[in-house]
Amino acid sequence: MFTGLLLIVIGALFLFDRFHPLIGLGHLIRLFWPVLIILWGVAKLFDHLAARNTGQAGPSLLSGPEAAVLVLLVFVLLGFVFRDYIRQHFPDWDADVDLTPFHQSYSQSQELAPQTIPSGAHLSVETSKGNITVHAGEGSALQVSVNESASAGSESDADARMKNVQVVIDHTGNAYSVRPVHQDDSRPGVTVDLDIQVPKQTSFSAHTAHGDISASGIGGAIDVRSENGGVDVHDVGSDVTVSMEKGDARISRADGNVKLTGRGNDIEIADVSGDALIEGDFFGSTRVSKVNKTTRFTSPHTALAAVHLNGRIELSSDNLEISDVAGVVNLVTRDKDIQIDDVAGELNVDNSHGDIKITCSTPPRGPVNIKNDSGEVALTLPAKSGFAISAVSRSGDVDTDFEGPMLKESDESGSGELSGQVGTPGPKIPNNTSYGTIELRKFENTPTGPDTRPGHLPTAFRFLDRRHRHPFAARVRQIL
Repeated sequence: MFTGLLLIVIGALFLFDRFHPLIGLGHLIRLFWPVLIILWGVAKLFDHLAARNTGQAGPSLLSGPEAAVLVLLVFVLLGFVFRDYIRQHFPDWDADVDLTPFHQSYSQSQELAPQTIPSGAHLSVETSKGNITVHAGEGSALQVSVNESASAGSESDADARMKNVQVVIDHTGNAYSVRPVHQDDSRPGVTVDLDIQVPKQTSFSAHTAHGDISASGIGGAIDVRSENGGVDVHDVGSDVTVSMEKGDARISRADGNVKLTGRGNDIEIADVSGDALIEGDFFGSTRVSKVNKTTRFTSPHTALAAVHLNGRIELSSDNLEISDVAGVVNLVTRDKDIQIDDVAGELNVDNSHGDIKITCSTPPRGPVNIKNDSGEVALTLPAKSGFAISAVSRSGDVDTDFEGPMLKESDESGSGELSGQVGTPGPKIPNNTSYGTIELRKFENTPTGPDTRPGHLPTAFRFLDRRHRHPFAARVRQIL
């Protein structure tokens, strides 16, 4: 039974790819390949029950014919994965191309007849391969410029393929669409770049499987999806929604909410009057600045929310910096060194395997909750701050510049603890870490050279404690 199932799977894959060539079958295979093991188990269970009912010997785990067909299936699956990888990372090359050294790229341009569209109309743009550029213009005209390119052994062959591709403008009521037809009838498909001018109050959606999308000066809402390319959107009068799979994204000056989902590399978002939501896997650097409402960043390793971001957030693979937030900040992450400056509202930080440095240029007005596993915590506050501290460092020290009759410091069983009230009644500052030092500093006592106070850890052993996160480092700290 297993051999038959394998042949059915192979045939189904080829049939599915035939009718849906752009669905990304290789990506689906990478996600759902364990189904093969499930089929194997179901088939073997069925064969075993059938053999028992007939009194025959149970089947072997893998027969010779089954092994041969299984090897064939593995090669088919790897072939689909490799082909989709090539299509994603090298969109100008296709596995079906006749790889002759005499192939060249040819192009031609055309202008479609302008059409008058009403204010507030919605425009949808789509091309399976090519760049999409949409910008606002004066008046009420929809103007489309088309640039087609194709690779072929001769100019006549390329012209014939490009001639077969036509860009059409359709509309139903206030909904307009611009798209090429017969673009993928040949292999490789014809690249169709679209440059479109629309009235300012138009809203639009765009999709390209291979290419960049850019938009500027649009007054309506924008919804774009790029599977393999970058996105650049600026000067938008409403909401911006972006979905991407690969590339960089830059969104700035949006008078609405910004939502970015998917996967990509470098991200930059700035000057947003509403909320900014980033959700997905972005492997480069992420920079967000000046978001009037709430900034949310969610990835498999980090969950961050900041209310009224006047400054910036910068995030990379191992560092996170936050500065100048007028409201609340909630952060849960791991494996990152964190630096936070000037958060006016409540601050909640939960980190592991990284150092945390927090600086407040004004006395804190809200609670500062810090939890760190295997890392140091340094909190710097103005000298005249008032707060209630409760700091515990398991297998580490607590070091403070603040003094007072209501402040109690202890070191028992290799753990440091600091608790009590400093100055006038103020917000609570619970602080909990392990295998790292907790430092509570004043602005005016920041040292300009090596600190030689008794019991203070020299720089070399600070590095030891920070990098190794081991009780041995804490013991060295105690001996010093």
